[in-house]
Parts: sequence; structure tokens; C-alpha cells
Amino acid sequence: YLVGVHWWFVAPHMQYSSEMQDLREQQLRFRHTIEEKPAIEQRLAEVRAYERSDQAFLSETDANAASAALIQRLRQSMSEHVENEARCQNVSTQSFNAGGEETYQRVTVQARLKCDLEPLAAILYDLENGKPYLFVDQLMIYKQQSYRPRNVNVANTPLDVRFNLSGYLRQPGA
Repeated sequence: YLVGVHWWFVAPHMQYSSEMQDLREQQLRFRHTIEEKPAIEQRLAEVRAYERSDQAFLSETDANAASAALIQRLRQSMSEHVENEARCQNVSTQSFNAGGEETYQRVTVQARLKCDLEPLAAILYDLENGKPYLFVDQLMIYKQQSYRPRNVNVANTPLDVRFNLSGYLRQPGA
């Protein structure tokens, strides 16, 4: 029996039976997945709607419009927190293309301000803690060193501040 019958006739049928059982279990899993399809599609629609309404990303569709919006946001924050415009002024702002590999497209604006410390802290706090999420990086603060007569207070000279202000578009990156 073991030499002539079992290995030639019974063993292949046992293997077929095992494969059929595996296929039935796989079919059952697929059937359950197909039954869950409407719930999965509904959840996917909810996630897409949430993502569209999420304000973490910049609302603009292209990098140039987003750069203009970042500059406008900086100016708006300055107008809210600066009482004396002579003590805090925007020297320059320009778009900057970092060109790095990231998941989402990054829009960066290089800014240079001459500002006192108190309004500067309020401006930076306002920029980084609002929505859409903005990031201030490469912050450099210089104290102006120049000759002043003895009767002029050196503490009243504004700081020279340079930083990059960045935000992300909803579009995929490079």
C-alpha cells in the first residue's frame, strides 16, 4: 500500500484537498473585503473631504500665488503687532526656490526686517502658530554695530533680522 497506492493516488488527493481548503479560505476573505467596500469607500470620502477642508496647507494652487500670500501674511502680521513703523520695517522679501526633495511642494520666502525685539517676537509667534502652518527657519539676528556719539542710546537701534518663511502646497513635491 505505501509503495504502490499511497504515494501515487492518496498523497496527490490530500495535497489537492489542502489547496482547495486554502482557496476556500482566500475566497471567504475576499468576500468579506467585497462586503466592506461601501464602508471603505465612505470612509475614504470622509478622509478626502477632511483633507480638502484642512487648513494646514496653503490654499493657493501654484507657487507664485503662494509666495505672494506668504508675503501678504508677513505684512499683515507686522501691521497687527507694530505700533511705530519706524521701529519695525520690512526691508525686503523675495521668493526662494529651495528645490529639495519633499513629499509636498514647499514654498519659501526670504524676508529681511529691521525691527525691535518685542514686535519681532510677536510677529514670529503669530506666523508660526496660525493656520495654514508656516515655518520660520534659518533665522539670523544681527545687532547693528556702528559709531554713535556718547549721548545717543545704542539700545534703541533696531535689529537686522533675516529668515525664511515657508509653507506647503497641497500638491505633491518633486
